[in-house]
Amino acid sequence: MNCHILIAIWSTRLFFVSLNNIKICNAMKSRKITTFSIFLFALLLMDGTGCRKELTITVPAPVVENPLELTVSNNFDWKTTRDITLEVTGITVPVSIRNTLWVKSTDEEKVYLKNPLFMDQNYTLKFTIPAYETEVMITYGSIWKIVDATPEVIHFNYLSQ
Repeated sequence: MNCHILIAIWSTRLFFVSLNNIKICNAMKSRKITTFSIFLFALLLMDGTGCRKELTITVPAPVVENPLELTVSNNFDWKTTRDITLEVTGITVPVSIRNTLWVKSTDEEKVYLKNPLFMDQNYTLKFTIPAYETEVMITYGSIWKIVDATPEVIHFNYLSQ
């Protein structure tokens, strides 16, 4: 049986039983009817939202028995990573300074390159990043820069931007 019908039958029966069993004056009956009307309205309002079945739609997955049957566009790139070349330009310093150069994601959760370097030498380093990364953070001691990671070659120097 539908839950709307059950609630309507139950509330109607409750209403008539309460009015027939209790002998009260007309003013009290009027107040009980108003109170009951509000109660019935609240029940019907809850019933309208509470007894609905969830509708689930299942879409069958296409069946591919042979992977060679899969087709993709000719310009689809299967690669999920990109190779980047980092060119570091050294600067002349009065003393030899050696520190670790880090290339990280901008949120600093992923490290793509970690390499100890001397500040007065030039370097060419290669590393791989996920294809979705558009910027990386490069740090060397207290020096840090956020650089564009979309070109294949990134340039870094120890001077301010």
